[in-house]
Amino acid sequence: MSISELEQTTALRILIYLLKRGTASRTDLRKDIDASVAAIYNALPKLRKLGLIKEEGKGSFPFTIHVSLTEKGQKVAEHIAEIERILTEHAES
Repeated sequence: MSISELEQTTALRILIYLLKRGTASRTDLRKDIDASVAAIYNALPKLRKLGLIKEEGKGSFPFTIHVSLTEKGQKVAEHIAEIERILTEHAES
């Protein structure tokens, strides 16, 4: 998988969101990220396959699945956040 896989989804937004938040439920992602539910659910398996996120769920009701960054995902998200900061900084100049 390459970076082109990420640009076609909301994957970058999810990574930044998890960097800021730490852990989030799938419901939080749907509610807080400006993207369609389908886009979010299409991005999650790609991020998991790249080893950037992990998903953990409880075995009992309510069956909430929590999403968080892996160590690798943390590094990637930090770089993306830095790119975003640079772009925003230069846009304001």
